[in-house]
Amino acid sequence: MNRLHHHHRAKLNSARLAGALVLAFLVTGCSTGVLNANLSERSSQSRYDFKSRLPENDDRLFVVLAFSGGGTRAAALSYGVLDALRNERLVIDDQLTRLLDQVDVISAVSGGSYTAAYYGLFGDRLFEDFEERFLRRNWPRTYGWMLANPFNMARLASPDFNRSDLMAEFLGKKIFDDKTFADLSLGQLPFVIINATDLNNALTFSFIQQQFDFLCSDLNSYPVANAVMASSTVPPAFAPVRLRNYPGCDTSNKSWVNEALNERNLLSRKFAVAQGLSRYLEPGHMPYLNLADGGITDNIGVRGSMMSPIAHRGDVKRMAGAFTETALEKVEKVLVILVSAQVSPPYPWSISGTEPGAYDTLQASFDATFNTLTTENISQARREFLAWGESINRRRPGKLPLNVYFTTLTFNQVEDPARREKYHGLPTAALDADEVDALIGLGGELLQQSEPFQEFLNDMKPESNASDGSKIGTPP
Repeated sequence: MNRLHHHHRAKLNSARLAGALVLAFLVTGCSTGVLNANLSERSSQSRYDFKSRLPENDDRLFVVLAFSGGGTRAAALSYGVLDALRNERLVIDDQLTRLLDQVDVISAVSGGSYTAAYYGLFGDRLFEDFEERFLRRNWPRTYGWMLANPFNMARLASPDFNRSDLMAEFLGKKIFDDKTFADLSLGQLPFVIINATDLNNALTFSFIQQQFDFLCSDLNSYPVANAVMASSTVPPAFAPVRLRNYPGCDTSNKSWVNEALNERNLLSRKFAVAQGLSRYLEPGHMPYLNLADGGITDNIGVRGSMMSPIAHRGDVKRMAGAFTETALEKVEKVLVILVSAQVSPPYPWSISGTEPGAYDTLQASFDATFNTLTTENISQARREFLAWGESINRRRPGKLPLNVYFTTLTFNQVEDPARREKYHGLPTAALDADEVDALIGLGGELLQQSEPFQEFLNDMKPESNASDGSKIGTPP
């Protein structure tokens, strides 16, 4: 009897194993990541670019926000700034409006992309459920449970489905409601630019149609969650996000690339970008692009996107993508707010005086390069925005001058040393409730402490008349 029982159980276990193997095979065979669509499959939605997606707010103001990387820490700080802008009031032609409603562009990287994309999709719903859905979630634990799921483990055995695909799928379902770029930045919501890094060419890759044109691809059908995942993919924890580079595109609208290569201004950003883009135009030699965290090339997310020749068809000096000639005649005030969650915590081995190990040395080397690049990018972005404002004023003598207000919000602005070090010691994920609350509050606090921002508000007082005699300013 026992022999029959053992024989029956062995057969049952064998059947279960066979069933599991068949299931794993079926799951593996049908698990593939999302790829971008060919331009021939263009949707009916308007192009995802400045011309089609900038909000129809007041032309005399142009407001740019840039959200840095830094995981949940960056997402919470950026959220706090948006909340502060929601509570800041302006008067435009005798109508009370929120400063938040005058934001034209949000350019974001990595952790900041989550906040930017959520607001670009859902507007004020951000202030209703983003904290619960994203900021207060323990992401390391969530990811751990995802990897421990046998179904997911089987899917990850497929060569066409990796951990980034798995996380993007989760983000689509649980955070971004499976929305695509056709749903992003519609109506009065700002034009959101999500930025990653093109590892093939060491360039910032911005999810805008001008960039996708070089891939002969339509951005509208691409999931927002996959773009955000690409923007925040940190190797080796996650694999690069892949995009298909399709052949057969008309290259007539890319003439500025050839012009930049022929000019051979070797130290210019225009030449460096054109050199990388020229490789896109040969899909046979570069069939796929591999994208990783946008912070690798520009962790502040403005210089590599808003100020990129790709966004402006080669004409950065005029910002041809964002401004028509008519818009350039009208704009009077440009407010640029960079929100940086960059930290500089002391290393334990440095405090103890011990020699750093191989991993410690690698991490410190990466941090040194990363932090120096971020500081230089911020400084360069400020110089470029101010120089752009001066060049516009030279183009239109006799008109009210265009004023550019450029401010960067960082943890270093916190005056109390102990409090400042606390912020510098925050991790990128798994923040507790008090830490999330503190970061949200700090966003508004840093904004109010900013001298350029206060100068902007002061210059917006009601007694200041616009060039056409209409009034624009702060409430009396």
